[in-house]
Amino acid sequence: MTPRTILVHVDDTDAWHIRLDVARAILGDGAGDGYVMGVYGVVDQTERHPYSRQVSSDFLAKVDAAEVPFRAACEERGLRCGWHGIHGADTNLIATQLAANVQTCDLGLMSQPRTEDMGHTASNEVIEQVAVNAGRPLMVLPYITREFPTPRRAVIALNEDGASARALADALPFLGGCEVVTLLAISRDPVAQQWRWEAHRDALGRHGIKAEIEHEVPADIPISELILSRCADLAADMLAMGAHGGYDAPRLLRGGVTKSILPGLTLPLLLSR
Repeated sequence: MTPRTILVHVDDTDAWHIRLDVARAILGDGAGDGYVMGVYGVVDQTERHPYSRQVSSDFLAKVDAAEVPFRAACEERGLRCGWHGIHGADTNLIATQLAANVQTCDLGLMSQPRTEDMGHTASNEVIEQVAVNAGRPLMVLPYITREFPTPRRAVIALNEDGASARALADALPFLGGCEVVTLLAISRDPVAQQWRWEAHRDALGRHGIKAEIEHEVPADIPISELILSRCADLAADMLAMGAHGGYDAPRLLRGGVTKSILPGLTLPLLLSR
């Protein structure tokens, strides 16, 4: 199902304009019937007591002021929109409210932070929390993103858990125009799990999507590096995988992979849980 309601994270950087353009591209020809929810959420950087959850009046004014340019940008693009400003400075509050808003949408859009943007956008820790708790797919764009053309080469990172299967299903709207879809099956016993990967491949085939299976056995390098390395080798322009937080167990292929893959991200990443 093509997303019709997309959350766009709004922050203090210019990157939210890119995210809005990406949302417009994903909505496609039916953009006028779609809906974009802008959600402003960054940490208050003004000086305050370290144990206080009270935000400054300047911060509250900044949150409210962000709505006007967002609505104007949506109008320029012919998009219907809504708005929610998070009036809080606590990182966990921002992550919780972002996740709650994504729960009401078909897709969330956030961006990988640049070092120089820290404090003006969401951190990797916030992105991880949103991906794990939203219950809806979250697309994370590399900070170098300027546009989002239809993917031609996609990689789906799979293991034996349900989150990666969810990622495969959530990626379906983006796979129809792909020339190559690679199911990157990561398992310590790939032969025993071959039936599983073939079943996923066959299910995609019934949607008219041809996929290839590639096996990877976890070795000496971190799994996040293994996945990104294969994406580079395959010239992939989209990656989909299951999302897990650092508290999940067992940690193999779970905790740590979502968080560790974000700093080195070089292509759009669809996270599902």
